[in-house]
Amino acid sequence: MTPGEIVPLSFHGGLVALSFLVAVLGSYVAMLAAAGIRAETRDGEIRIGYILIGAVAMGGVGIWGMHFIGMQAQNLPFEVGYQLGLTLLSFLVAAGFSGWAFWFIGRERFTFFRCLIGGTAAGVGVVSMHYVGMSAMRMPAVLAWNLHIVILSVFIAVVAASAALWLAFNTQNERQRLGAAVLMALAICGMHYTGAAAGTVICTAAQEYSSLQIGGVMLPYIAFGLSVVTTLLMRWHLQRASRRFRARTAQRIDSIIESAPLARPGRLPGSAPGPG
Repeated sequence: MTPGEIVPLSFHGGLVALSFLVAVLGSYVAMLAAAGIRAETRDGEIRIGYILIGAVAMGGVGIWGMHFIGMQAQNLPFEVGYQLGLTLLSFLVAAGFSGWAFWFIGRERFTFFRCLIGGTAAGVGVVSMHYVGMSAMRMPAVLAWNLHIVILSVFIAVVAASAALWLAFNTQNERQRLGAAVLMALAICGMHYTGAAAGTVICTAAQEYSSLQIGGVMLPYIAFGLSVVTTLLMRWHLQRASRRFRARTAQRIDSIIESAPLARPGRLPGSAPGPG
């Protein structure tokens, strides 16, 4: 394409589906981390492991991994590279906002107001990661932004993330957690592809960049593979933590039962003593 031409907006359907699958996987493990936070939080103290898992699962896998697969899903007539420093910053932004949202909601009794603040933080994390990641793009083109669609992408991210976090801290079974994960994935993907529609790609002359870049046609598949491995490792860790929690709970119940005073023979517990 020649300089000044606008690249039509279109996507590779298979990679779009792959990006959604990664968002679901990351969000599902994040929902499990939220269940762990809810179960084991005592006196405002949260195990840091659950916060880290929630941050990496939602921010690193669900948001960051989905973004770079989604970027490769957009059909562009040239290869795109990504500046390494901004790409790493986008990961820290996504994981940082997500981790803070889990910490803030889980450290005290759950309320709608706390969920709204946490959901806003998670939504801002999705949006910030997206646009920082977009600024890392190195290609023979520039982006012209539509402000109204950018604002719409922010609204989608915040509303859907708040709803997903509400479900995360109020689900009771696997089916509900999976539903919350799908909703969070819709928030991430909805924001991403709305944000992609907000930027019109206008071709320019070829440019030389001196900074270190990553990219290539294998990037989405590498991101998918790393996301799956990371998700499985975190899921395994959460299962171990859940078993330890159930074992400790059973021990506490047994100790309470053993330490309870036994009723005297021939008399029901709580009955008044006889004369004499």
